[in-house]
Amino acid sequence: MLWSSTSLIHHDLLAYGEDASASWIVECSEDELVRVCSVAEWLLYFGPQTASGSSMILAKACALAAVYVHEGTPRALVRSRRSTKSAQTADDSPGRRPNYVVQEEAPLGYGVGIDARDFWGQPDSPICEA
Repeated sequence: MLWSSTSLIHHDLLAYGEDASASWIVECSEDELVRVCSVAEWLLYFGPQTASGSSMILAKACALAAVYVHEGTPRALVRSRRSTKSAQTADDSPGRRPNYVVQEEAPLGYGVGIDARDFWGQPDSPICEA
């Protein structure tokens, strides 16, 4: 499963203009962080593709996943592209990473609901366990 830190996701959320979710990610529960990583992984494999047919960039997948888990419904990001200005964070710590044992116990597609599959255009994706 995808493994990222709260500080990296926080930085990506700020770059996409998602300030509320950026504040939330640093305080989210262990289960919520595992769900964010799981949904981001699902987006990389089954989410929208670029015009060339490749998957979206990791930063966007993590930001979309965090907004989805935080708000409970899928939607587009405030900005479609990351800000060209470096998002400044007050804390340069590496942040938390998901607990490996908890993450390994989570099923593939953990946290990906029917609403997400429908919104991102993959209603028949094979890996989806909400």
